[in-house]
Amino acid sequence: MKANKLYIIIIVLSLIPAMLSGQDIYDALRFSQNDYQGTARSMAMGNAFTALGGDLGGITINPASSGVYRYYEFSVTPGIVSSSDKSSYLGNTVRENKTRFGLPNIGWVGSFRTGRKTGLVNFNFSLISNQTSSYNAGSYAYGTEAWTSWISAEAAALSNARISSATLGMPDNDPSYPFYHTGASWKSILAWNSWLLENTYPDDDAEYIAAVESIDDKGNYSLEGPMQQRFSQAITGYKDDITMNFGGNISNKFFFGINMTMQYLWYNNVQNYSENALNPDDFYTGFKNFEYRYVQTTSGLGFNMKIGFIYHPLPVAGLRIGAAVSTPVWTNLREEMYQTISSEVYDSKYTVDSPLNIYNYKLTSPMRWNVGAAYTFGKTALISIDYEGADYGTTKFVTNRSMASGDIDYFNEQNKLMKQNFRTVTNLRAGAEIKIIPELAIRAGYNFFDSTEKGNKCLIHYASAGLGYSSPNGFFIDLAYQQQCNRLYKYYTLYNYDTAFGIPEVEESYLNWKLLLTLGFRF
Repeated sequence: MKANKLYIIIIVLSLIPAMLSGQDIYDALRFSQNDYQGTARSMAMGNAFTALGGDLGGITINPASSGVYRYYEFSVTPGIVSSSDKSSYLGNTVRENKTRFGLPNIGWVGSFRTGRKTGLVNFNFSLISNQTSSYNAGSYAYGTEAWTSWISAEAAALSNARISSATLGMPDNDPSYPFYHTGASWKSILAWNSWLLENTYPDDDAEYIAAVESIDDKGNYSLEGPMQQRFSQAITGYKDDITMNFGGNISNKFFFGINMTMQYLWYNNVQNYSENALNPDDFYTGFKNFEYRYVQTTSGLGFNMKIGFIYHPLPVAGLRIGAAVSTPVWTNLREEMYQTISSEVYDSKYTVDSPLNIYNYKLTSPMRWNVGAAYTFGKTALISIDYEGADYGTTKFVTNRSMASGDIDYFNEQNKLMKQNFRTVTNLRAGAEIKIIPELAIRAGYNFFDSTEKGNKCLIHYASAGLGYSSPNGFFIDLAYQQQCNRLYKYYTLYNYDTAFGIPEVEESYLNWKLLLTLGFRF
């Protein structure tokens, strides 16, 4: 729906100006948000398990889920995640699909009876891995442009910053020098060293012109010919919660649990941008083409704790209520980034690589709280609804303590922006299950994700459905499908260049779906 557009006006290839690292407030948001997957049963029911329990996927949502178990259980859940992207740029529309396999869940729970009928009836231990985010996206855009250029944008940026070209060279004894000591963006340094830029005037080494431009006697710059521009981006990764859980059952009415979770994160972003001359003879430099490549890989290890309960109040036998609260996730992150440019100009070919930049920092994600209610109709059906809250305005980047004292305030500006622009979300989950026969269940679910940004009505809706079969001997198999219901839109430019012609804009929209299959045993 058009009402659910995501307005992100970003200079995609200008995310790293003079900074040495690529962290921005959207990185913090991306790594802090949860998109629960878990088991096929939990996903089919919208992960509305705060008041239900008895599911390995539900333990990540409410630790008391383990206390409901009266038996041992092992399950494994392979899955498929797919995204569908549609991009429009300079009159061309392209669709890009990206699918990958993963392991959203694997885990074990053991239940130990105490022999008592009141008090602590049983206590349980479990060890599980549940995926709480899947980073999977691909996009592609292309078109012919005769007015503006990525190279022109870099020439203008260097000219405006008044950075001397004498400082941009990469000396043999220290080729990384200009990247860390000049204040120029890394891609500008690469463009200079691959002969895509040159000085405009002999007596001014801080005024630049692109290898695709000419300048008239009034000092106006213009492209010498049309070029085909191409941009592609591939994002992969995941976030896994590896949890050790302890739960218990008190008098078959009150169930409790505690999670100690180690969170592992891996995220990879690869961007490619190129410009190709339709006719190299149009350009006095003989420019034919160039390609810029940006690669960012972020990995991290975090920790948090979560406690929760499920209660069966009397006299309403089928009613269950539950709640859980978690600490923030404290994550140590390591980012590796490099950039490269290949060019063909002046009848020569050049390839220039940046150094590999490694940056270590920390992220504090917001604490979360869940409340839920469920009602069971004997052993034949149930319904459940959850509310989850988190204040993303409390998200913070933290510098590594081993850094120099001068960098302690490095993230002050980003942290202020997050506090000003992010808000408390109210996410809703709902699910239902009906058993046609004791061995076969039909399930359905719904997810509503609130907007994390103030003033941005970006709401996401998911619908899910599934089937489950349980055999009398303890084997079970579950299948679930989840579909994003509304397209999300974002708008961005591929370079930043203030001209009378304006900058062409990419309009991108995307959907995703997931398919999970759980195989398990109860004994």
